[in-house]
Amino acid sequence: MPGAVGTGPDKQYYGGPLQLIRIDDNGKCHVQENAAAILNQMQGRLAVVGIAGLYRTGKSFLLNRLLGLQEGFEIGPSVNPCTKGLWIWGQPVQLSNDFHCILIDTEGLGSTQRTASCDMQIFSLCILLSSYFIYNSMGAIDEQAIDDLHLVANLAKHVHVKAKSGVSEEKASELSSYFPGFLWVLRDFHLQLKDERGKTLTETEYLENALRAQPGQDDKNKLRDVIKDLFRDRDCQTIVRPVEEEADLRHIQRLPYESLRPKFRTQVEAFVKKVYTSLKPKKIDGQVLSGSMFAALCQEYCKAINNSAVPTIQSAWTSCMQHQLRLCLKDAVQTYRSQMNEKAMQHLPMDEEKLHETHKAAKQEARNVFLAPKFDSSDPKFREYNLELTKKIKQLYDHCKDENKANSQRQCERIAKELYSRDIENKLNVKGSYRSFEQLMGDWDAVRKTYLLKTMGPAQVEILTTWMFSRMTESVQRLWDELKSSLEERSTTLQKRLAETDAKSSAAHNSLEQERSKKSENMEEAKRQWLSERTELERQLEDAKRGGEEVSMRASREKAQLLDSERTLREQLKILQERLQSSKHTGQRSAHMESAANVSSELHSLKDQMMAVMSEVRGVDNEKKQLELKAEHEKQLIGLERKFQRQLMEARRKNEGLIENLRQTYEDEVEGLRQQRTEILSKSQDLEREIEQLRGQGEIMKQRVVASDNEHALQKRYIDSAQRQTELVVAFLERVPGRGGPELSGVHEELNALSVGRSSAPQSRHGGGGGPSQSTWY
Repeated sequence: MPGAVGTGPDKQYYGGPLQLIRIDDNGKCHVQENAAAILNQMQGRLAVVGIAGLYRTGKSFLLNRLLGLQEGFEIGPSVNPCTKGLWIWGQPVQLSNDFHCILIDTEGLGSTQRTASCDMQIFSLCILLSSYFIYNSMGAIDEQAIDDLHLVANLAKHVHVKAKSGVSEEKASELSSYFPGFLWVLRDFHLQLKDERGKTLTETEYLENALRAQPGQDDKNKLRDVIKDLFRDRDCQTIVRPVEEEADLRHIQRLPYESLRPKFRTQVEAFVKKVYTSLKPKKIDGQVLSGSMFAALCQEYCKAINNSAVPTIQSAWTSCMQHQLRLCLKDAVQTYRSQMNEKAMQHLPMDEEKLHETHKAAKQEARNVFLAPKFDSSDPKFREYNLELTKKIKQLYDHCKDENKANSQRQCERIAKELYSRDIENKLNVKGSYRSFEQLMGDWDAVRKTYLLKTMGPAQVEILTTWMFSRMTESVQRLWDELKSSLEERSTTLQKRLAETDAKSSAAHNSLEQERSKKSENMEEAKRQWLSERTELERQLEDAKRGGEEVSMRASREKAQLLDSERTLREQLKILQERLQSSKHTGQRSAHMESAANVSSELHSLKDQMMAVMSEVRGVDNEKKQLELKAEHEKQLIGLERKFQRQLMEARRKNEGLIENLRQTYEDEVEGLRQQRTEILSKSQDLEREIEQLRGQGEIMKQRVVASDNEHALQKRYIDSAQRQTELVVAFLERVPGRGGPELSGVHEELNALSVGRSSAPQSRHGGGGGPSQSTWY
């Protein structure tokens, strides 16, 4: 048995026949849930091919050929009907991407197991539900065949276009616009298609000739006229007997299709082609039906039949349309909700522009779902449900905006507090972290950039201009107080250092002056002492020179005398030696012994005199040497004096250079302190100017905030005024006769929605406390 056949990730069809409408023994019609579930899956346009005819005439075989199957709908060899009620094939035939076709097989007419009323129900339902109706009969179109279509004559009694208060027949011309295309299939046709004159006819011409009025057949002619009036679009298809043997005919479903007569196969293929080329979507009042609308239409027709009422096309269509509009509204709202949940609510907070774009895309997709059946836009019910869709989408969008604002408020406050605490407050708590407003403003600029990168949503600018601006003003004031205190402390320290430096400089200057005065006095004293010692040394030197000259002159004289004495002595000694020598030569040794002793004594005395003279000379030399040593000593003293004078002059120059260096250093330090004081005063003035600028900017921001609040209040007053005007207009229209109704109730609902949205806006504007909220709709 055929099983379930899937055609997509969200569609599940059934590859076999499914009963669409079951008719019980009491004549009650019941739409089967399995078939309705299959129909509800079909999106887009839908063509419906229905077939009817006497039982055991091979209707199911034709539908199987339309499916391209040899075995599909049940075909049996007995006289009992194989099909009960109305059946469809569980797998629709896809004609294009958004165009499907379903095939309806009906229970055979004229069965002994069904009443004429049941046949009328089956025939009426098949025609009402089909967009292309196939009537299957055996043989040629003759009087019997016309009689077999007697049910058509009663259609005007059993089917109405509009609901009526009394029982009356509907004109065939009024029903024709709602009736499907008509194809009369003539089975086992063996005649030649020629007229009385032997001219070859087409199948359509043969049908028109058969429906032409015949003289003397008023009842038949009336039936012919009804068929022509109800089925304006009609055609005919002839098909010969499929096999020659009667036994094969009873089991035709078991025979291979290729074993059937070639002419039969050719005509069947022509039938299939004619059906598919003639298919049009099922429409009512110009509205194309989808699968779900078709299922609802089945329910409405069955409900009317079960209530023993005449099926009314427009009433059933109105109920079907309302049902479809409700489904479309529900699907559209669900589509919008799921799209916003997936693309917005799960990603809050987000930029208002992006949220609006997401809303527009979701709204467009929801409207596409709502408009998919392509309802008549001028229909009041369509406008009513369209307004309801707009209202629900607006409510959901307002809820999404409120959630977005609340989430944005929480996120922006959290990130702003984290960034302020981490990058600003921690540094402000450590004294000296900021040395200038440029550093603070640099950190605030980095915080602002990071804040703008990490946050989004409607509260982003609000938190930036309120909370963060107030913290920035507070931080600037804290830094100003800190810098002011630091500058005051530094100024006090510098003044103290300046006073200490002045005191040290004054003390150094006094000490230097005292040292200089003391050294000057010492130098003057040393100079006086030196001059005194120099004068004394010069006097002593002069005395020494004079004494030396006198000693030298005296020594020279004494030396000359001694030299004369020495020469005289030497001459006397020489004379004595000569006398001694001469005495030795005369031999008068003894005589002259006495004289030699005298001479020796004289010699000894001379020698003593010489030694004395020599000692004297040596003494003079020693005295001369002492004088020379003294003179040398005087010279050394003079050299030491000059060296001392040079050292004294060098020390004086060094002292003067040191004093000059100390004076220059003191003046440089004083000048540096003056420059630092000037720079401090300049920085203080710059800081005061920056603070004034920041205060000015703060005042401008406050003015902008006040202007924004004023503009918001103005807009609120404008909205209140517009709402009051609208309420006055509505009240006026309610008093006007013939006005009011659903349209004004819709306006009231819109006004209530605006009031609720406006009253909840301030709460969401100042909200943001608490933990995270659910951002998903259920």
